[in-house]
Amino acid sequence: MKIVQLATEFAPLAKAGGLGEVVIGLSKELLRQGHTVEVILPKYDCIDMKSLEQVRLSIPDFKCSEKGASHANALWQGFFQKVPLSLVEARHASGYFHRGKIYGCDDDIARFLYFSKAAIEILSLRREVIDVLHLHDWPVAIAAVLARDFYNLPIRSIVLTVHNAAYQGLCASWDLDAIGLNGLKYLVPEKLQDNSPDKPSLINLLKGGVVYADAVVAVSPQYAKEMVTPEAGYGLQKTFLKYRKKIFGFLNGLDQDLWNPEKDSFLVAPYGSKDSYKQVCEAKELMRAFLRDKCTLSSSGRPWVGAVTRLAIQKGPELIEEAFYETLQMGGTFLLLGSPSSPDIEQHFRALQEKEKNNPHLFLCLEYNEALAHQIYASLDFLIIPSLYEPCGLSQMIAMRYGTIPIARATGGHKDTIFPSNGFLFSDFTKKSVRRGLQTAFSLFQRDPSSIEILVKNAMQIDWSWKKPTEQYVEIYNKSLTLELKSP
Repeated sequence: MKIVQLATEFAPLAKAGGLGEVVIGLSKELLRQGHTVEVILPKYDCIDMKSLEQVRLSIPDFKCSEKGASHANALWQGFFQKVPLSLVEARHASGYFHRGKIYGCDDDIARFLYFSKAAIEILSLRREVIDVLHLHDWPVAIAAVLARDFYNLPIRSIVLTVHNAAYQGLCASWDLDAIGLNGLKYLVPEKLQDNSPDKPSLINLLKGGVVYADAVVAVSPQYAKEMVTPEAGYGLQKTFLKYRKKIFGFLNGLDQDLWNPEKDSFLVAPYGSKDSYKQVCEAKELMRAFLRDKCTLSSSGRPWVGAVTRLAIQKGPELIEEAFYETLQMGGTFLLLGSPSSPDIEQHFRALQEKEKNNPHLFLCLEYNEALAHQIYASLDFLIIPSLYEPCGLSQMIAMRYGTIPIARATGGHKDTIFPSNGFLFSDFTKKSVRRGLQTAFSLFQRDPSSIEILVKNAMQIDWSWKKPTEQYVEIYNKSLTLELKSP
């Protein structure tokens, strides 16, 4: 099967969150299972081209129109960990992908509409039959519309993965005009018009992807159920409900090469699921000793709790703050590796960082550091994940692989991965629930260490690899190929 993935992230070359890890993990396993795969993404200026193999300029120049003007582009191709990559170099006057970051620009809508059109333009130039065009989230959802209505490409099936329905890509009809579509044609309820009665003049790009795709994948079974509710549908619940017959839900996998405590080059003391519990504890203690020196923490034998996360509303930053104060109150040590998502959140946590800078039992790092992420996962006893919502979540899977027990809110993928046999769940998105979750874990840690041993062993034995999810994706690909596309 020939599969082309269109995405805006690809870990670790262009990573802002879990989406990038999904794209590389799925691609590698699809290749292992004998399929032909290509990933197309923007050639961001932050991508280290030296990390690619067999790099070549495959198309020195091709044109893509925007607002009636023709803009030059180029296509670079290479391999990363055997995955074929195609990088679209947009030689646009606005420097769309020369910003030093992936998201967060005022013109993100224009940037990703342009990229989507340029990517589809490449497929149009080739005119090759593609079995599956696999799209990821709102930034490339418009590619489904372009492929079907504008270019009429020989694509047998289009699959859209919804990683987070809260981000939908709301824009004006003239934003579609800019890339050659008739925006007003799509500003109708059965196509791309936003569902909100308060926003009848807005186009919803994610909705367009759902409407035009042959199959839609939610990134956990629980999230597929939650998306049709007002709480998790974020205004699109009626659309998800309408197209529920083509919506499927299953868990993401985890890159076993990237997250492997047995072979992790960032760890001073590797360990694995085949080791005894005593060996795992000894390795973790060596990691704690390493981080005590690195992060100027106390040498006391207190339980370690932490969070490795984006500090965004979705992740419950106020509950993370409550968690570290409760941890300190109960005699624990807390480590936070958090990337603030807004100036307000950053200002608040910078103030906390300054206030607690001399606390020997608290470490706050407010920028993502790959090495430190691995080291914190390996050193912790418990990982706190108090998410408002969590479509799938990778952090709980990573934690368990590293013998760290998750304490998480029961939502989305958490409910599909965390059970009494391998972790702790709490129900409410409140400070009180976070405190109770921590108190339950601490009580077991102090009074019944044999139960903690069982939790750790169970957690480390779970297979989070991409093998099963990829088989599920292939099954969806095959189903989508047999469906009759009913274009709006």
